Amino acid sequence: MKILKNLIILLLLCSCSNKSEIAEFENTLGKENIESLNSLVIDFETTFLKKKYPNSSTEKAYVKYLTEIESDMNGIWGRPSKKSIGKFNNSQLKNIVYGIPDSIWVINSPYKSRTEYRVRRKYLNIKGEYDFGTLEASIPKVNNEDSLIATLENHYDINYFGKYIKALKGVSKKNKFVEEYLEMIQDGGMLDHRLLAYKMLIADLDFDNYFTKRLILTEIVHRI
Repeated sequence: MKILKNLIILLLLCSCSNKSEIAEFENTLGKENIESLNSLVIDFETTFLKKKYPNSSTEKAYVKYLTEIESDMNGIWGRPSKKSIGKFNNSQLKNIVYGIPDSIWVINSPYKSRTEYRVRRKYLNIKGEYDFGTLEASIPKVNNEDSLIATLENHYDINYFGKYIKALKGVSKKNKFVEEYLEMIQDGGMLDHRLLAYKMLIADLDFDNYFTKRLILTEIVHRI
């Protein structure tokens, strides 16, 4: 009886702690962004996972989805509905999660075998203002510059200065995987979606967890 009582107390404490973390996270992101994020999670589960894995529970569907991502060799993974993609792209949430390309240009390279380009990205900071950063790169010669620019338009960066990362940092000390994720992007920048899927699978996460679902959504599902 004493063991059962202690277990109930522990579960209640965990539940209260999780609610506190969620409240802190949502308060940092703000009402409009949370509404967008929560709606996108529901859309993904009901219009994508449920249809793709009809005989699986939601938690097992997440595992199957990540397993397919982790083993994908072509960089092409299942995407949510066009409606969900449009909802994300038109939301402020996109600018809070990512650094978005603002302008791209190809410059003359002194080497005939190379193509050089610059990507200027905008980052919406916690004050609601944009910071800007420029990536300079040199790659093997590209003949179709228009195609290169079209590809680079979809190369996002992590918005280290926005509310999303701030919100994750606020709960990271109480969530081991969120803490690990923040350490990984601090060391290596934006993660390959296959690597993140692998890390999540070997971590044996609870795929009914509030934060696990939202990391999958922002880092894999809605990342172009």
